[in-house]
Amino acid sequence: MKAHGQSETGAGDRREKGRGGSATRAILKQSRYRAMAIELRDISNQGCGFESECRFAPGDRVLLTLPGLEVWPATVTWWREGRGGLSFSRPLHPAVAERFALS
Repeated sequence: MKAHGQSETGAGDRREKGRGGSATRAILKQSRYRAMAIELRDISNQGCGFESECRFAPGDRVLLTLPGLEVWPATVTWWREGRGGLSFSRPLHPAVAERFALS
């Protein structure tokens, strides 16, 4: 159930602060499933929003591979109708997040 003042994602407005839009293709891997292509929609050093044809559930532990970078552990924080959000297990360097954010 959504708390008053929270967005549909359940994360509230604080999550959007500091995020830049993105149109980067990346790879997401769940431990027991094959890797799948996703489309990043926004990114910050703490997490990102994405689109995928595959289903996810909040709490899923995943590995994100951004082009040219090492695999980055994350947790699915929300999922709804083909869109979701990830929280990184450790923050990306701000310059790395900026590299993948749209200007």
